[in-house]
Amino acid sequence: MIRTLPRSVQLQLLATLLNSAGGIVKLFMPLYFLEVYGYDFSTIAWLMAAYGGGCILGAYVGGALSERLDSQWATGISLLLSGVFAVTLALTPPFALLLIVVPMVGIFDGAFRPANLRLVMEGSPQELQARVQGLHRVVFNLGVALAGLLAGTLVGFGYGYVFLFQGLLNLFGSFLLLGYALKHAVGLWQLESIAATQKDTGDFAVGSPWRDGFFLVFILGQLLALGIFDQMYGTFGIFLREHADAGPHWIAYLFSMNALLVVVLQLPVSRWIERHGIVIASRLGILLLGGAFLILNMGSHIIWAVLTMLVITAAELLLTPVWTLSVMNRSQGRQRGKYLGIFSAAWLGHSLYGPGVGAWLYGAYGGFTLWWICGGTGLLVFMLHYSTVSKLWTEPGTSPKEQTSLAN
Repeated sequence: MIRTLPRSVQLQLLATLLNSAGGIVKLFMPLYFLEVYGYDFSTIAWLMAAYGGGCILGAYVGGALSERLDSQWATGISLLLSGVFAVTLALTPPFALLLIVVPMVGIFDGAFRPANLRLVMEGSPQELQARVQGLHRVVFNLGVALAGLLAGTLVGFGYGYVFLFQGLLNLFGSFLLLGYALKHAVGLWQLESIAATQKDTGDFAVGSPWRDGFFLVFILGQLLALGIFDQMYGTFGIFLREHADAGPHWIAYLFSMNALLVVVLQLPVSRWIERHGIVIASRLGILLLGGAFLILNMGSHIIWAVLTMLVITAAELLLTPVWTLSVMNRSQGRQRGKYLGIFSAAWLGHSLYGPGVGAWLYGAYGGFTLWWICGGTGLLVFMLHYSTVSKLWTEPGTSPKEQTSLAN
C-alpha cells in the first residue's frame, strides 16, 4: 500500500516514524533532571509542565501557521528546530538555558504534528483515507517500539545520548523534508490559499473552528475521553500494584501488548470502519472506553487487567481514525490548519490534567470508585458525541453518497 502513495506522503510517514522514535525522550526527562541535575520534584514538575505547555502551544500555532506557511516547509522546519534543541539538551545546559530549551523542544514537537497529519491525509486518495490514517498510526507505534529498544540501550551510556539520539533522528528527517520542499514546494508562503478561503466563505472568520459549535462540543468530548485513556499511565499501574500484586514487569508487558496490537490490527480495523461507518465505530469505541476500567472492579486476578488493556486497545483502534477523519472532513473549505491545531493540541494537552486528576481522585476515593467515575465520564462522552460526530459529516466536505457510506 505504501508504494502506491504519493512520494510526499511516503516522506511524511517516514518523518512520523523518526519523530515518534525520538519522542521517547520525554519519558527520560524527569530522570535526567533528577539524577544528572539533582533537582527536587517541584522543579522537575515545572520543567515537565513547560515541555507539555510547549507541545500544546506549538500544536495550535503550528496548525494556524499552516494556513499561510506551506506544510512541506512547516514539517521540515519543525523537525529541524526540534532536533537542534534536543541536541542542546544533550549538552547539559545550565538551568537558565533549560528554561528556554525545554519548552522549545515541546513547541517544535507539537508544531510538527498538525502539518504532518494534514499532508498525510490531504495527499492520499479520498477512498483510501481511512486506511492511510490507520497506516499513520501503525508507523507512529513502530517508531515508539523502536525508540523503547534503542533508548533502553543508550541510557546505559548516559541520558545525554538519548537526547542526542532524538536530535539526530529529527535532523535527519528534516533534511529529507526540506530537500523535498526545495524541489517541489511552490513557495514558503501560501497566500493564495488564504485568499481562496476568504472568497469561498465571504468572511475569513466564518471558517474559524472557534465559531463551530459542533466541533467545540466534539473537542470537549475528546478531552474527557483522553482523560480516561490517561489512567493507563498512572493510576492503572498503582491499582495493579496494590490490588493485583502485579510488579512493574506486568505494566511493561501490558503496554507492549497494546503497542503490538495497534501495529497488527489498526489497518484491519480501519477497513472495518470503512464497511460499517464512522458513527457506529465512534459509538462502539466510546462504550468500550467507558467500560474498560470497570472490568478492574470484577476481581484482583491479573486476567482482569489483561482484559482491561484489550478493551482499551480496541477503543483506541476505533476512535483514533474516527476522530481524525471527522476533523479532516469538517475542516474542508474552512481553516483546516486551525482545526488540526486545536485537535492536536487537545491530543497533546490531556497529559497535563488526565494523570493528575486521576491520581487525586485515586488518593481521595480509591481505585474502585475512580473506575466508576471513568465509566460515568465515558457515558457523558457518549452523549456528547452521539449526534455530534454525525454532524461533523453533514457539511461541507463530502458528497451525500460519501457521507452516507462513511458516516453511517
